[in-house]
Amino acid sequence: MSNEPRTRFNDAARRGGGSSTDAAMTVSPALKALTAFVLVFATITEIRYLDQPLLEAHAFRQTQTALTAFWMMQDGWHLAYETPVAGYPWAIPFEFPLYQALAAAVAKAGGLSLDAVGRFLSYLFLLGCAWPATRIARQLALPEQVVWVFCALLWSSPLYLFWGRSFMIETAALFFACAAIPYALDLLGPAPRWSAVTGVAVFGTAATLQKATTGGPVIAILACVWLAERLRRRTVSGFAIGQITKAMIGFGVPLLAGAAWTVYSDSVKGANPLGSQLSAAALPFWNFGTLEQRLSLWTYVDVVWTRVFVPNAGGLLGVALLVGVVVMPGMPRLRQMMLVALALFLAPILIFTNLHIVHDYYQTACALFLIAGLALAVGVWLPRIVRINGATPLVTCLLVVSNLLAFETGSARTMRKQFLADNRTLAVAKVLRENTPTNSGFVAFGNDWSSALAYYAQRKSFTVPAFFSNYDGAWKDPGRFLGPLRLGAIVTCPSSEAPTREQAEAVARSDSTWVPADAADCRVLVRRNSATAEILAKAVTPRSSP
Repeated sequence: MSNEPRTRFNDAARRGGGSSTDAAMTVSPALKALTAFVLVFATITEIRYLDQPLLEAHAFRQTQTALTAFWMMQDGWHLAYETPVAGYPWAIPFEFPLYQALAAAVAKAGGLSLDAVGRFLSYLFLLGCAWPATRIARQLALPEQVVWVFCALLWSSPLYLFWGRSFMIETAALFFACAAIPYALDLLGPAPRWSAVTGVAVFGTAATLQKATTGGPVIAILACVWLAERLRRRTVSGFAIGQITKAMIGFGVPLLAGAAWTVYSDSVKGANPLGSQLSAAALPFWNFGTLEQRLSLWTYVDVVWTRVFVPNAGGLLGVALLVGVVVMPGMPRLRQMMLVALALFLAPILIFTNLHIVHDYYQTACALFLIAGLALAVGVWLPRIVRINGATPLVTCLLVVSNLLAFETGSARTMRKQFLADNRTLAVAKVLRENTPTNSGFVAFGNDWSSALAYYAQRKSFTVPAFFSNYDGAWKDPGRFLGPLRLGAIVTCPSSEAPTREQAEAVARSDSTWVPADAADCRVLVRRNSATAEILAKAVTPRSSP
């Protein structure tokens, strides 16, 4: 990497004046202790709820990820991997399954609970973000305390305390995206090494394949930063062809790999009756949203302010710190870094607006960069403005306290939710698991196309959503949607679209091979066999307690 960015930053830092800048170059014991406390708190929180069922929030997405990993453990890894919730054929690939494959391998090799392994791997990826942060700080010659501030704020963030221990791909994709950044900084130099090109290409590809909505915007912004730097130096000319070639490879490979995977996964989904309705080509509005959403003040109030700034960035205190860096004179290099961090934060929201509006966990893809901006403000800018030793650990502590209070009054309550055996999902899954052969499948109505029943029942399924184009056909001939797999059960749960309890009873009366049973508020028809002779139709009221 060129020494120019580093030298320019050090020159700007020296202009801030003597003792405060010198003090900022060392990490106070108070800041180290605060970060260590946050790490211990986050780890204890993760371990305490390690075995919690994947039902506390967005069970739909958590169990979809876990279902893929479960069937990898049973049947091995396939490029067209199975997520058997949408009927036969079972493959409906979305993201490239790096995280799922790792979770399956670790759980199978160690004979461990898949739920616990998936949650813990997600947390390890979150902790791992400290590695690229340290590399970035060194490359930009930032004071060491910036990394300590960043880690304290990241690991105390309610968003990451909660979703960083979920069975989801979010932190894996985020880690890979962050790991690409130090190599992208190397590409800014006049003679970037091929190792930098490889690093951007490998980590950027992993991020984009793991989750395009996370990795794609990061790679795009990094490419824009590279281009802006080339234009600033006026080196976009014939003699810089080597630099341009290396940048095109480093930034282009991840984007091309992501596009190729989207085309491939859409073609695989096209073979599945429901999957064809779930392809990227079929859901442009769902993924990208509308111009009206992007221009709506409500989008920014709800997504940016209410979900991210207030609970994870100190609210008005965070705004004041960020604005201070951007608008106050001096330290132009720091201002540039801040603007890039804010661009990395806002880009995913502006590109995939509808996804960020609908899903409150999608901000895990970008809130880290807002936190990075805060770390720059607190660790670099604040010591210049407030000539008091201890200002950085004090303000960091205020932000951490704000984070933890928001966590305690918000997502911590969801995290502590207890699930009893008579919870609908667990109750129905228990009936299916205990009364259907392992080589059979089931068809379910009234559960959208959530993977929760299929995952905890450990059976392949067609869980039929109301938007399925042949919904009536799935009820009239459910076995047709399981391919060669034997139909072992039919589940109907109360909803405005699902078949009624009376319709389920009529099926049982017309075909004596079905044994009806109640599980929570759902009716389950189980194919009669020696294992179902003792089934009792006993209604169970679903209940969960905070």
